[in-house]
Amino acid sequence: MILNELLFYLPPSEISAFGQDNLTYGSLTRKGLKTMADVIRKYVKGNVYGFDLGCGDGELIYNLQEELEGSRWEGVEISEHRVSMQTRDVCIWQGDMLFENFRPYNVLHADNLCLTEAIADRLEEKIVVEFRGLYITYRYPQNMKFLKSSLHLDTVVTETTWTRHPIHLFMV
Repeated sequence: MILNELLFYLPPSEISAFGQDNLTYGSLTRKGLKTMADVIRKYVKGNVYGFDLGCGDGELIYNLQEELEGSRWEGVEISEHRVSMQTRDVCIWQGDMLFENFRPYNVLHADNLCLTEAIADRLEEKIVVEFRGLYITYRYPQNMKFLKSSLHLDTVVTETTWTRHPIHLFMV
């Protein structure tokens, strides 16, 4: 996977509006993508309809659609700049993940290490209310409500462009 370097340079207006921490960006390596696809195959039987929260330019969902035949993915990204960098055939849009509807999907991916604890907790509270399926997160959820209503399936180390990091898989 080749990262688009322009995704790392953001307009000052977006940094001041959303905060640098909420705009952190990285990606999976080719090996990390294979790990991600393998765990999705393991826990989702049948059609995958996935949603990537904080999708950047749609790189991950484009590659997962290629790797997981017949899967369908969409993504939301808070940075209009990153959405404008889209060059692949993917369905992504600019928006705030906290205002999206999670009900239609059976897989949610959130590279949420960059979120503040308060935002990550709000996201997990929303997931408990709206989502049923496989939730893939890089942050071990601290939200007790989330943990009580979800089954921790597995933790798998995956390779990213910046480090090897565990992803946690929950059935919500």
